[in-house]
Amino acid sequence: MWQLKSNDLSIERLLLEESLFTIGNGYIGIRGCFEEAPALIDDTIRGSYINGFYDRVPIIYEESASGFPSVKDKQPRVMDTQTSLIFLDGEMIAINASQIRDYYRVLDLQKGAQQRGYTYITKKGKEAKLIFRRLASFIAKNILCYEMDITYPGDIEVISYVDSDVRNHSNAEDPRVAAGHDVLLNLNKLSAQGNLVFCEMETITTKIPVLMAADYKLICSMGDYSLEHSLEKQLIATKAKGRGHIKLQKKCIFIDGTRSAHLYEDAMELYSKYQNHTFDDFIRLQEAYLDQFWKASNIEIYGSESIQEAVRFQLFQLLQSLGKDEISNISAKGLSGEGYEGHYFWDTEIYVLPLFQMTQPELAKQLLLYRYHILPHAKQRAKEMGHKKGAAYPWRTISGIECSSYFPAGTAQYHINADIAYGFIQYHLYHQDRCFMLEAAAEVIFETARIWLEIGHWHKGAYHIDNVTGPDEYTAIVNNNYYTNAMAKYHMYWAHKIYFELQQYNPNDFEGLCHRINLSLDEIKEMKLASEAMYLPYHEELGIHAQDDSFLSKAVWDFENTAEEQYPLLLHFHPLTIYRYQVLKQPDTVLAHFLLEDYADLEIMKKSYDYYEKITTHDSSLSSCVYGIMASRCGYYDTAYAYFIENLRLDLDDKHGNTKDGLHMASLAGSCLGVINGFAGYRIKESGISISPIVPKQFEGYCFKIQFRGSLLEIKVKELITIKLLHGNPTKITIYDQEYMVEETIEVERKQL
Repeated sequence: MWQLKSNDLSIERLLLEESLFTIGNGYIGIRGCFEEAPALIDDTIRGSYINGFYDRVPIIYEESASGFPSVKDKQPRVMDTQTSLIFLDGEMIAINASQIRDYYRVLDLQKGAQQRGYTYITKKGKEAKLIFRRLASFIAKNILCYEMDITYPGDIEVISYVDSDVRNHSNAEDPRVAAGHDVLLNLNKLSAQGNLVFCEMETITTKIPVLMAADYKLICSMGDYSLEHSLEKQLIATKAKGRGHIKLQKKCIFIDGTRSAHLYEDAMELYSKYQNHTFDDFIRLQEAYLDQFWKASNIEIYGSESIQEAVRFQLFQLLQSLGKDEISNISAKGLSGEGYEGHYFWDTEIYVLPLFQMTQPELAKQLLLYRYHILPHAKQRAKEMGHKKGAAYPWRTISGIECSSYFPAGTAQYHINADIAYGFIQYHLYHQDRCFMLEAAAEVIFETARIWLEIGHWHKGAYHIDNVTGPDEYTAIVNNNYYTNAMAKYHMYWAHKIYFELQQYNPNDFEGLCHRINLSLDEIKEMKLASEAMYLPYHEELGIHAQDDSFLSKAVWDFENTAEEQYPLLLHFHPLTIYRYQVLKQPDTVLAHFLLEDYADLEIMKKSYDYYEKITTHDSSLSSCVYGIMASRCGYYDTAYAYFIENLRLDLDDKHGNTKDGLHMASLAGSCLGVINGFAGYRIKESGISISPIVPKQFEGYCFKIQFRGSLLEIKVKELITIKLLHGNPTKITIYDQEYMVEETIEVERKQL
């Protein structure tokens, strides 16, 4: 239950598996393409990526307007280090099912490595055994390793390439994939020195350099062997020759100019430190790192091996794509593909960050520090939007600039300000780290909260926010979107509360912060008043919170006469057509009820769920997990399980038909939240932490851990609910609305379905 396995060599499956078998470490990521078969798939996406590394390309408008971004970030595909050719007695290996026996591929979640192998029968009937291994080191984040192990009774020749002729994937027919601007890097220099080869490239527009240094080691069990490099126009070919049994190890060091001013020096320092490390040495380092990760983050599922394997796969892929410095975050596709051009969205704060807040606070902190790092860009963006004060975070970005060219479903989603603030507030609730709050978090919370005072207004004694787009991108530019207003209400409440907390905690430093950002007490008081008077639209007859002022007055989309092949709607209907109807791409009001359930009672939440769920297409991968979590909250347990399984298999079964463009990171996190926030009913609020566990009848139980204010709790739900304090101080937790103090271990009867 610690491996993703495949024995499928069908062309249709291999493109999907390029994403599923991605190897990464949060800095460098490489898709699961075959080393020895570069032309196996016509539309292969043979990509390697560096998190936070970007070029900029122009945004072309036929008709532009003030505040429209003119350029956007784009994550380049960096130099190809995986491609090789293998010859057995001069015969080049071709991946052909008739010549292959016993093919397998394994992604090992404890070793942090991929292994692939098969037996190959040459045209002369001789048999070769081939094993390929690769990993991206979690300990030395700049290092990517390959190993080819070939046993054959004859001459073996491997030509391993470092190729600078790389182009990004594009698809003009799919807005989820970039169109054009596929060449983003120029080659600066190729060189070789002993067993080392170097490839230096540079982004075309931003002029950010990236260096790759590859160290080769050839082991041969019998006779003479050789290793030599040849430099061609755009690539370096390293030819390894041997006989009987060879093992070729390739250690690639990547250094980029966003993090280093001395690429070659830094690369050689890493080379010196790790030059004697074999592939197996890196495996041992991976195992030690992952042992600690799984001890804190594992979600155990009892009674279903298939669910257990899928959940662990998702946790592992999130770890592989999660940025671990202030330069990077986690993009919509992580480091597994080129969908959405490597951009970071609100997905981080609402789907991915909550999972790591619970179990990996240091990694969560790095994600938050990225947002603090790009705060100057957000403040500049607010000015471009015509705001006098505050910060307006970009809807999609890498470097911090707004990269959304379609403002109705991009820039208009002002809720991203509250989403980011929500992440910082959640971190505060977990850890009470007032030092971090003073150094970084408070400034983000205050500057983003200022925007609500800029775009909101008073009307008939209530505070209104007009002309925004909520999470549902099938409804755009509306007044009083419930999600936006509710999140703004929460945001401003906490801005006011934190102001006085920090004033009391460290008066001198807090005064310095207020002086630096010119924050006045009058502003804070205004936020409190706006929060208390925030208008949350409500429909009396239906007994639900309206998604916005006009949504419930529109005609309902004609689902009965919409053919299955017309989904997702965004690929088949003009946006204005979609905007005119009651139809949701993903949860909006229902998502607000999940994040801010105290703003509505359970009866309203149930009625809202019943109403909105039936008009939701789930065209977004962000949809099923939230509906599953809220189905559990509403007591719809069979529905909750169905949505959980739908989301759990979204990438593994390619349910949206675009997993080839990269894994859906928010969806991966959403499955894990489906266990913790859904079935276990876990919540964290100002009042503390609570659970209301149920166990679906399809499996026997589950177990997970929570780090809360220096204490580590293990929560196991089977026939009994068992909560164990693993370390730290005694901790309060509410179970089924009754408060308990966990000093060592407590047991509580579980609610039966």
